[in-house]
Amino acid sequence: MNYQNVEFVKTSVSQNDYPVLLDERGRPLPEIAVAGRSNVGKSSLLNHLFQRKGLVRTSSKPGKTTAINFFTIPEHCAFVDLPGYGYADVPLAVRKQWGPMIQSYLEIREELKLVLFLFDIRRTPKDEDFALVEWLLHYQVPTVLVLTKSDKLNQSEKHHNTKKILEAFRFENFSYVLYSVPKNRGRDKLIKLIEEYL
Repeated sequence: MNYQNVEFVKTSVSQNDYPVLLDERGRPLPEIAVAGRSNVGKSSLLNHLFQRKGLVRTSSKPGKTTAINFFTIPEHCAFVDLPGYGYADVPLAVRKQWGPMIQSYLEIREELKLVLFLFDIRRTPKDEDFALVEWLLHYQVPTVLVLTKSDKLNQSEKHHNTKKILEAFRFENFSYVLYSVPKNRGRDKLIKLIEEYL
């Protein structure tokens, strides 16, 4: 599967607006959703994964993605960039839309086969993070924990923080990968995990 062949499909704000994504035989493409806090580096990771600068818009101001963005790798799968959550500077009315938007997608989208849950390895989980994990467990969605910004810590700190985060989320038995865009680390392992799940 060539990740550089990715194509942007559309932006949706409600389930009535989700695209129908099919292969040449008319079968639904399996979807991989990308979820996490608004400042976790989702756009940077997706651009790195696809090896396509600027395909997914990045911003120095967290909280810019306020809708669901669909991308496809034709004939293989789709990636779904869910809106980030938890950024206080975004208007309250917008923040209130995010939870239902994410939950609705997780609940009704039959094509969803895997969630990449991005979490900053330097952070401690908060209530919103635990809420997302509860949804993932409730809807029994296979999940890979992607610990971003791993280049910001030394080896000892990475080991300590990884253990602490896995225990907090009760993710000890889940697949996870340490990821760094600047250091070009984690892409091969993440691709391997994605293709194993698909």
